[in-house]
Amino acid sequence: MAESIRLFRGAFGHVSILHVAGDLVTHAHAEAHIIVWLGGASGEMTIGRETIRLGPALAAGINAFEPHSHALSQDGAPGLFLAFYLDPTWLRCRYGLPSARSVFAGPAIRLEPWLHQAAISLQDSLDSCDAVGHLVRYEVEGFIDSVIEAAESGQERPIRTSRSAPDYRVRKAVELMKANVTQRLCFDEVARSVGLSRPHFFALFREQMNLTPNVFWNTLRMEEAVRQLQCSEESLISVACNLGFTTQGNFSRFFRDHVGVPPTLYREAARAAA
Repeated sequence: MAESIRLFRGAFGHVSILHVAGDLVTHAHAEAHIIVWLGGASGEMTIGRETIRLGPALAAGINAFEPHSHALSQDGAPGLFLAFYLDPTWLRCRYGLPSARSVFAGPAIRLEPWLHQAAISLQDSLDSCDAVGHLVRYEVEGFIDSVIEAAESGQERPIRTSRSAPDYRVRKAVELMKANVTQRLCFDEVARSVGLSRPHFFALFREQMNLTPNVFWNTLRMEEAVRQLQCSEESLISVACNLGFTTQGNFSRFFRDHVGVPPTLYREAARAAA
């Protein structure tokens, strides 16, 4: 089976059925998300400082802006996954979470056999429809509830609470990156603009944000790439240029390394889900 992706949206955020053969580089997302293996190669995910192997008894829970990567298999065998990207407002309202609280205490979520079977049944339900109707949305949200309950029951340490607001120099750097997401960025200039040397800036940013400036910058670029692919009719080369890439090929590789499928497939899936 070739690489493919199907997207479904709801108040919860969105869920994708992802069939992917290539590794995903270290990246992050603005949303907390859950990855459930369905079949094929499962691979290993490195989330923060922990590495886990997905399977029928183990899913991954990843907090917002938590760096992670996914190595599949050396023979290029593809894997099939359900990936949930959870809207922060929906999470806070549904579970009463403070905005500063992480959703998952750790990345490993133990799945009982019935819960993994529920994931397979959910895939079947999603595959049989073109959009998330009321009943399927209820099924998706119920599955998310069960996974989060499983994550909480398996906690061996307290859920982390985010620190207070980052250092003002890190906040300034974040605002600079957000304001210039469609430009090419020089981190030496960012460091100078906040009054730090490059090594001090990188060390402070990682200490305060729990990820490197590069990963954070690429997270912003991916969000903008997804927005443009979903909302605009511009060609891929135009989207690539808008994000500071010199060629469409470089942009396509960047997108595939972060999402698992080329931007052409993602755009088709996003339009089908609209």
